[in-house]
Amino acid sequence: MEKMQPGPLSDIRVLDFTWVLAGPYATRNLADMGAHVMKIEKFKAGTNERHQAYQVEKDGITQCSYHINLNRGKKSLCINLKHPKGIELVHALIKESDIIVENFAPGVMERLGLDYESAKKIKPDIIYCSISAWGHWGPNCHKPGYDAIAQAASGWVGLTAKHVGAPVAIGDTTAAMHACTAMLAALHHRTRTGKGQNIDIALVDCLFAIHETSFPSYWISEAVGKPFVMPGTDQKSPTSSPYGVYKGQNGSISIAMLSDNRWKELVDLMGPGYEWLETDPRTVDLAARCKSENVFLVHDALEAWVLSQPSVEEAERQLEIAGIPCCRVKSIPELATTDPHLGAREMRQKKVQPFLGSITMAGSPLKLSETPAGIRGYAPFLGEHNREVMADMLGYSAGQIDELYREDVLYEAPEVKKLPEELRKCAGE
Repeated sequence: MEKMQPGPLSDIRVLDFTWVLAGPYATRNLADMGAHVMKIEKFKAGTNERHQAYQVEKDGITQCSYHINLNRGKKSLCINLKHPKGIELVHALIKESDIIVENFAPGVMERLGLDYESAKKIKPDIIYCSISAWGHWGPNCHKPGYDAIAQAASGWVGLTAKHVGAPVAIGDTTAAMHACTAMLAALHHRTRTGKGQNIDIALVDCLFAIHETSFPSYWISEAVGKPFVMPGTDQKSPTSSPYGVYKGQNGSISIAMLSDNRWKELVDLMGPGYEWLETDPRTVDLAARCKSENVFLVHDALEAWVLSQPSVEEAERQLEIAGIPCCRVKSIPELATTDPHLGAREMRQKKVQPFLGSITMAGSPLKLSETPAGIRGYAPFLGEHNREVMADMLGYSAGQIDELYREDVLYEAPEVKKLPEELRKCAGE
């Protein structure tokens, strides 16, 4: 793995007790920014991400795309938390860490004696971030939850006309980025005051907070005695036009324009039969076009024009010449391989994953000029960094570490023994 400039968090140590998506995505972003992330994995089984889709086998070793995507650049520690010596190791790691991140259900870390109050006794200035579906207080905090549950509970599914969830885990990823924001703020606070703190992030809270129009519209209309409930959204916005996805002959195209700029150019482009859009009081300006009773006049007219074009590529070409914000709906294979903009933005990067060789990974969307964020290492193998961390960070001798393996306190996957040779082969490619 090629060397990068140090990231903005290169002096920060993170103890990672996360699993599935919200927590691992948060710590992936910290690792991309240079933090030393030490992931504590389930003893012998490894973290949940290793067992999800999509799995491939090569050279007798099975690897998972979910794990590779979320855990790149981290260090894997496999410690038996049911063994007293395993807990001793974790306590020693807490003393050397700046941040703890966990996203188990409320109560799990407390039963392990690794909750915030316990960690604070070991490291008084520790920053402790918990991510869960409902949060650690409130009447629903005891309920289990995943992203799909949070989407339903926060109003996101209710906003869709057919009550369908988002095709990606927006609850997990949104909570992860809110968690990163909170952790960075807590680090700043600790720099000024020397004090750590506890952070409680709930998927439901985060999804609720990023509603763009539904709740603000309800509350402002409620203030004048006429509460407005946002209509369900399908492919096109129920409160703005043109703003949506429009069907074409060979696909679909997204068109969005939230100002009066270029409205005349759009109507002129649409040509004969559409002149009325520029003069009709229902569509003459943005305020009129954003009224719920008027939006579909524009949606229907614009979709008819798109369908009249020989292809969505041709519709896109004409719209771009006129300066209208648009983009045809792109496929996963195109974006994964050839899309030139994502390539130029370094959002597709070729990296080496041991035993698989060169594979494409998603680059970091965080673009910093002086302290770059990016992929700082391959996704680790289970227990790969036990010896390194125990020796370099905790000062254990080789003999002491061997004893921990014999006592079933530490574990590493069989492929870890093959890694040195594999890494030499990778370096020679």
